[in-house]
Amino acid sequence: MTRRRVDHLATLAELHAKPRAIPKPATKLARAIANKAKRLLDAQQLRAWALAVKTRDQWTDRRTGKRVVSARRLDPDRAEAHHLEPRENQATRYDVRNGICLSFATHFAVTHCVYRIEGTAWFTLGGVKYIDGTYPVIFVRL
Repeated sequence: MTRRRVDHLATLAELHAKPRAIPKPATKLARAIANKAKRLLDAQQLRAWALAVKTRDQWTDRRTGKRVVSARRLDPDRAEAHHLEPRENQATRYDVRNGICLSFATHFAVTHCVYRIEGTAWFTLGGVKYIDGTYPVIFVRL
């Protein structure tokens, strides 16, 4: 039997002595503040994404062609930006090509599986094909 040499391996103390790329916050409060800042930045980026999608689609519902409005109340004609690929996909989360402008009524129908959205054009990101929302899309009634 031959013996393996482990002299070249770093000790645990040497590994912990190297600084991290992003240092871990020291306290629970510091971690909470960092997480809140990250959530606020994400919300700001999503609002900017939604405005860019609505502006690109000229504030019209992509299914009906009807003009939609900016409103906080539950109006059937309220403008909403819809992710074609789910928001959880970080690669396309803030990509304007991944969104279309819909009215509240159409968005409700799409999210509750009354309609399915099919693409006519695609874009590739990281070797994966996604529906391109800048081109016409097809709404298929289920």
